[in-house]
Amino acid sequence: MSVRAAEIFETRWVRSDRVVGRRIAGEYVLVPIARSGAEVDSIFTLNGVGAYIWEHLDGSRSGHDVVAALGREFEVDDRRARKDYCDFVRKLQSIGAVQETVSEPR
Repeated sequence: MSVRAAEIFETRWVRSDRVVGRRIAGEYVLVPIARSGAEVDSIFTLNGVGAYIWEHLDGSRSGHDVVAALGREFEVDDRRARKDYCDFVRKLQSIGAVQETVSEPR
């Protein structure tokens, strides 16, 4: 289920426990957790922006918070940070790598 752009920024997203992220040999990858090799569809390699967003999707920050931090970290304007965040969260949502936080933030 796709979420409207405005909701993406209001929502506190949390990484799915069905996907793990690891830095391996200088690259950041997302690997689906599977019971067998046949269940692994893809391994995703993230760029620096993607890795930064992934690491900040811990359920304690809204999209607005992550976008603000993203802009500061990569020295990009708010429009670019918002687009990158929205596009990436939608992609993560489409592969089941994130979900909306159901509990109160920490």
